[in-house]
Amino acid sequence: MTLEFADLDTLKEAAMKKFDDCLAHRVQNKPLDREVAQLQAELEQIYRIVVLLQKNEPDMERVAEIWGKMVAICDEFGRGLSALAPKDASYRASYDRILDLRNAAEERRRLHGKA
Repeated sequence: MTLEFADLDTLKEAAMKKFDDCLAHRVQNKPLDREVAQLQAELEQIYRIVVLLQKNEPDMERVAEIWGKMVAICDEFGRGLSALAPKDASYRASYDRILDLRNAAEERRRLHGKA
């Protein structure tokens, strides 16, 4: 089985849909600890996949493009969690982790991009 660049969008969309569905169907005032932790875990999994995807890529511009995609995915996950982050310290910690992954991806994108 070969992972394709477009598969990153599929993974992102599935994770965001699951999270959005949980938000839409949650019971009022029920903590979302499990759902937030799951969202963070799925982003970390996508990040690991990106590391593997770019590992053997000989074209540095393509590597920069892959990392750019990861930045965009982190941005979307961050937007999904941004409204919840101020409500609970554990949500804020997950939001901060998403931002950490985004910053790491952006650093790698710049490193491999054109000078």
